[in-house]
Amino acid sequence: MNYSESSFLRLRVISPARVLLEAEVLEVQLPGLDGFLGIWPGHRPLNTCLRKGEIHYRTTGHQEGSLPVSGGLARVENDIILVFTDMEHDD
Repeated sequence: MNYSESSFLRLRVISPARVLLEAEVLEVQLPGLDGFLGIWPGHRPLNTCLRKGEIHYRTTGHQEGSLPVSGGLARVENDIILVFTDMEHDD
């Protein structure tokens, strides 16, 4: 397999109404069905379901952030993380 050698990930969180977050991140913690999933640059391709919880991330500027979600789907490939979800609160 050919994995990317990037030093960051591109995180994009999308709701039915709009893009909720676009950021270059060093790491992401996703609320998987069986617990949190840690995603770092070079992660293998992955498709997974998400449960209600919070996405935690650290940007390339070393800022930490989180975003509540009510569940959804995530796809990781080529250092791009796409999350399709509804917000836990109003968009």
